[in-house]
Amino acid sequence: MADNPLNTTPTASVAANGNFDRVPITLVILAGVASALHVGKGPIALPEMQQVFGRSLADLSGMLSVFAVVGVIGGMAAGALTQRLGDRRVLVAGLLVVGLASIVGAAAPAYAWLIATRVVEGLGFLMVVVAAPAVLNRLTPPGKRSLVFGFWGTFMGVGIALSMLLGPLLDNWQVLWLLDGALALVMAACVRLRVPAGAGGRTADRGRGALSVLRSPPTWLLALAFGVYNMQFFAMMSFLPSYLMQRVNLSMAQAGAASALIVVANAAGNVLGGFFLQRGVRASQVMTVGYLVAGLLGLVAFMPVTSGVAVLACCTAFSVAAGVLPATFLASAPRSAPAPQLAPTSLGLVMQGNYLGQVVAPITTAALFAVFGWIAVGIQIGVSAFAGVALVWLYRKYD
Repeated sequence: MADNPLNTTPTASVAANGNFDRVPITLVILAGVASALHVGKGPIALPEMQQVFGRSLADLSGMLSVFAVVGVIGGMAAGALTQRLGDRRVLVAGLLVVGLASIVGAAAPAYAWLIATRVVEGLGFLMVVVAAPAVLNRLTPPGKRSLVFGFWGTFMGVGIALSMLLGPLLDNWQVLWLLDGALALVMAACVRLRVPAGAGGRTADRGRGALSVLRSPPTWLLALAFGVYNMQFFAMMSFLPSYLMQRVNLSMAQAGAASALIVVANAAGNVLGGFFLQRGVRASQVMTVGYLVAGLLGLVAFMPVTSGVAVLACCTAFSVAAGVLPATFLASAPRSAPAPQLAPTSLGLVMQGNYLGQVVAPITTAALFAVFGWIAVGIQIGVSAFAGVALVWLYRKYD
């Protein structure tokens, strides 16, 4: 597997020569956080939206899953677009799309309008999460790449947590939509001004390159493993504020704060995963431990006999354990590419697997909950853990 920085840009030599400019790398990670705000604003707004739109939790799961549906369809296309136009250009465009769509969505007069703007937000978010790792891979020296991707992996957890913290403090969900949209626009300007541009370009064998990625077993295994991870993570996080309100008797504000802290714990797990990789621990070993520990803790968290305090403790520990997985997938994805210049396309395929899990998890969780109650969430998390371990066993020979 290739373990070189992207060779398609003038600034690739900066990373190859060992130069490490923290400012643009930090801005790229913050751009990811700004985009992830738009994932986190959905769960915390669910209770209010139930009243405003007169919808059940199962109905509103579509609002949570729309980002993922877009990602499943367009992950590799976003990677190919990034390879062709340049990673920074696609990153800035994605932030602009997310921000403007969120601002328009705040004026939604009906649920259908809201869903339409969420689809557009999803397109922008997809552009961000595919282009940003390509920028990081280009700008980061190989010796620091695992650690940087560990910090990059925190973007989702931190973004979700911030939205969950902000939501209860604002007057209504529309204000949250406006604020998150404005922050995305600010980050677009910062990235455009401070992050070095990379050169996109036409390649005569784009189709052949995409086909070689599709034929890459390690890339497929990482994509499926990322999907299984999200079957765990989003099974819990999609309805976590509602679960804590019902199961632990927290108020909406308390549930939002607790959920935010739990998601921040996931960000800590991402950094921990990057640290392990930087110390030479094999990716397959990190993934195996992460799946098993998270599966056990998630199962216990949703057992009826578990006390309220233990529920909070298990959810937090689950989040840390599961957090080592995204950092490992994202750090491994560029190395799984058949050639260095195909790293964005490989990232796109891995992100499609990520989104597949995000599509299936909330819908499956809502359906199982309707029949079996909250215990079904724990069972889904446990079963997903064993599926993840099986995929890692197949991936070991490529590690």
